[in-house]
Amino acid sequence: MKKKTIIHVAPFALWDSGKGKGRVSTYIPIKELANNGYDNIYITYSSYASPDDDSEQGIQVVKINKPFADTRFSHTKIYLLLFYFPIIYPLFLYHAIRMARKQDVDVVYSHSIDLAFIGYILAKIFKAKYVLRLYGIGTVSAPRFLHWGLMRKQAFWYPADLYIITQDGSNGYEYALKRGIPPHKIAFLRNGIDKQENLKRNESLYKELAPNNEKLLLSVSRLAETKNIDKIIEAFYEVSKILPNTRLIIVGDGLERKNLEIMVSQSNISDRICFTGSIYQKDVVKYQSIADIFISMNEISSLSNAVFEAMSCGKCVIALDRGATRELIKDGENGIVIKSFEELKDAIIKLLSDPSLIARLGSEAKKTIATWPSWEERVQQEVDLINSLCENNTPLIISK
Repeated sequence: MKKKTIIHVAPFALWDSGKGKGRVSTYIPIKELANNGYDNIYITYSSYASPDDDSEQGIQVVKINKPFADTRFSHTKIYLLLFYFPIIYPLFLYHAIRMARKQDVDVVYSHSIDLAFIGYILAKIFKAKYVLRLYGIGTVSAPRFLHWGLMRKQAFWYPADLYIITQDGSNGYEYALKRGIPPHKIAFLRNGIDKQENLKRNESLYKELAPNNEKLLLSVSRLAETKNIDKIIEAFYEVSKILPNTRLIIVGDGLERKNLEIMVSQSNISDRICFTGSIYQKDVVKYQSIADIFISMNEISSLSNAVFEAMSCGKCVIALDRGATRELIKDGENGIVIKSFEELKDAIIKLLSDPSLIARLGSEAKKTIATWPSWEERVQQEVDLINSLCENNTPLIISK
């Protein structure tokens, strides 16, 4: 049986923080497609955060040079006009055609709204199925998306055979319907989780980060403006005045790291805040195991894998009330949901002053997330969709 080929076009690396580090929601489904006999060609940008060659059996990664990569300028309207449309679009087309010249292409995956047009054109060129894969749709009120509102709309101008949209709390399903996409073409899927049973505290890491038995607050995310890590630091600064035996651990890396480190040094609390940088995904659970409270101040929504994993580890989560966060986290029942950043300090102090409340909310969080799919179940859903699309010319959609 001839192998099928999928071309992926994406504005981020297969591993966005280096091989084995950062977001897993791109890599795991593609890896499973490779395990099921698909050859995958993944075309993306070169990035300082992920300089490695991510290629492996069944996955060939092609990295193109993007002018001003990993800068704020690359998110501006001027950048779109001067670089994105006239330079980057043709580069994606060129490399896709070059890589596929000796084989038939069965499916083209576009992994972002800004490359939807490229995915659509390539599918036409190769006479292939076109899949638009969106990891949520963001919000035009978030700084990162201020100049991308039009591109979000135009992503739905080019009809796809299948829309796979992550259920991240940004209401992607409703937005797709609003743009005229028929429900039978939309797969609205939750990300999977690595379920944790009987998680024990990593004692060596705890002794390293809490030598005086400090209470530990944890944040795990890309260090970007929309994650509001600066607001967590501001709240922690006030908390540390009242509860000095407390530390904050910030796991992740990104464009905002330098600014955040400067902010910490100027606040004279450097000895109480630990920036780990990017770590291997398999090691994130070690940090979850030692945390007393997990904090997510995501501007878009807290329906993120970091939050899911914290809940799976039985951690008490404080989340910002944005997007569909309250669909998962019920304030006072399985976590704490705050409406504004000003409430964060008091929420932390209240929890740290009541260990039994932390334990109860963490236990309820674990029960809540236990019903969510594992990564194995989640990626099998996507493989089944692609198999159905290739074999029957129509995806077998999983209902919302």
